[in-house]
Amino acid sequence: MKLVLGARGRLGTGLCAELAADGLLAPDRSVYQDWWRPTAVSEITRYLDVQGPRVDAVFVATGVIDPNATAVAHERVNYLLPQQVIRAAAPLGIRVITFGTIMEAISSSIPSAGYVASKVALAEFVERQQTQARGHALHLRIHTLYGGGAPDPFMFTGQMLAALRKRKHFLMSPGTQLREYHHIDDEAPAVVTLANSEANGVVELNHGDSISLAELAQSTFQAFGASELLKLGALPAPANEKVGLRFSRTPQLAGQCFRDVRVAMIDYLKSYLPD
Repeated sequence: MKLVLGARGRLGTGLCAELAADGLLAPDRSVYQDWWRPTAVSEITRYLDVQGPRVDAVFVATGVIDPNATAVAHERVNYLLPQQVIRAAAPLGIRVITFGTIMEAISSSIPSAGYVASKVALAEFVERQQTQARGHALHLRIHTLYGGGAPDPFMFTGQMLAALRKRKHFLMSPGTQLREYHHIDDEAPAVVTLANSEANGVVELNHGDSISLAELAQSTFQAFGASELLKLGALPAPANEKVGLRFSRTPQLAGQCFRDVRVAMIDYLKSYLPD
């Protein structure tokens, strides 16, 4: 049986759908919301003990991704909580899958606090666990997800949707940054494939088909007959990013299907726009 924490989020919902046939336990947030505390290991151990040998893997899909959230919230949910789950699960032989961000690799300098910093700290913890032969945790660095519900308003996709809805100008940088967009219905089976593999430590979940933000914005606004709203280069290019960085497909995912975002993004946004 698989235990999924964060079952209500985009990633958690996709994982629950993918794992349902294997047996699934998806507790309410009230069960694990305080598992970030320093004393939580014993509580988590008791919870896992009650489940017995039925649980063989924990997917920690909880996460604070809003850049406006406090540094404390990022640290507690994105770093401390999964860290404590790993500490509790390792002696029981339970595999733990955590989730990071590809920005850990893309950022040329990591801030001292916030979203990316919390994910980097978690990745470093997982690597230390591997070095010290404590369990077999897997930390997946994932790319931008879409599908499975409306886009978050603070994400690039959500900002495009808002501009299309209101028919207002969409101001953006030159858009030379490369991104991989992964539909949640493709991502969930890819996550399960890697979870069932021999992979441990930090692994990037790549499909290898990058697209520039400029190309994504141009194709999207053109598809909705709103090219005049797009203002490429109206904002400065972001600092502290390795521009032009591409990723190769993760070897274990050689046979996995991923949809083309150039087509799928239009279908996705169309469902949230008036006819």
